[in-house]
Amino acid sequence: MKNNMVFFLRLLLLGCIIPIIVSSIVYNGFTTNYTVSVFSKRGFEYQYQAGIYKYRVLGNTTLLKTYDLIKRYDLPVFAPRSLGLLDYAGDAQFYSAYFYMNTFFLCLTSMLLLIILGAQRKNTDFMMVDLPVLFMCFLIGISQYVVVPYDTLSYFFLSIAVLLIINDNGTLWNLLGLCTVVILATLTRETAAFILSFYFAINYKTILTQPTTFKINRKQAVLIMITACFVFTYIGLRWVFGYDHAIYEALVLSKNIDRPDSILGILFFISIALIIFITKAVQKEISVFFIVTFPYVLFIWLFADAWEIRLWTPLILLLIIMKVRASQSLRLQETLSEIPHA
Repeated sequence: MKNNMVFFLRLLLLGCIIPIIVSSIVYNGFTTNYTVSVFSKRGFEYQYQAGIYKYRVLGNTTLLKTYDLIKRYDLPVFAPRSLGLLDYAGDAQFYSAYFYMNTFFLCLTSMLLLIILGAQRKNTDFMMVDLPVLFMCFLIGISQYVVVPYDTLSYFFLSIAVLLIINDNGTLWNLLGLCTVVILATLTRETAAFILSFYFAINYKTILTQPTTFKINRKQAVLIMITACFVFTYIGLRWVFGYDHAIYEALVLSKNIDRPDSILGILFFISIALIIFITKAVQKEISVFFIVTFPYVLFIWLFADAWEIRLWTPLILLLIIMKVRASQSLRLQETLSEIPHA
């Protein structure tokens, strides 16, 4: 079978069919025991126009636009039988908007992951490409027991940013694309900062190079520019929407220490991190990424419910990408070393 046909089938199966089935199982086969009172337009606006949620404008707006499309074109709706218990004003069309939107961006994220991990190249195998994408697809799916309108959208932007970073050709268009993605990702969720962390980890040797003159190198300049895009967008959102709960809702450290489910959430991330570090291959850039993102881990322990696996998912997504790329590089080196020299 030609390589183009194999790549197309991978995109179809792993980028469309399987993510749609996963989302269907999550949204129609199960009922959330966590998210309530946000499955009607009134309840949604009450929740997401206040607190830390009001700054995640792109996801919130996209969900409302999706809801409008469902009503305008009378699209099929999906809702659990317990919708009335989840929201006394529950609207099946509004619930379906979560399904349509999150499924759409889960599909796009899965497609991008296939490209990032090299599915379009010859001789890429199941273990190094398809299995990691399957893992992330199912992880994103099961983490949606906390139903929100911005998670899969944020993974989509993270994946685009990774693709631009690892395929950086040094052109102005690449830089403009990366800056645009950083701004859009920041309008979606604060985890856009991981784009800066990933860029730093991938290019840390060049970025940490001491200049012989006052002139900075290109990697340093790009990092400064995308950092500025993130910071100005982040501050701009708070200037427009106010500074009430600008960073977090409340201190919940005691809950994360006392509650069994929160402890299990922390153990989940620690377990994944340990698996990544104790198995081949671990390049230094993975360690660098973990170090620069460790403040986020502390932030979750202090201010967020660690039981929400979705909070760990963007970290795991980027760590998996780095791990697989390191493993692919190691396998290539081993293959080349086995070739007899003339």
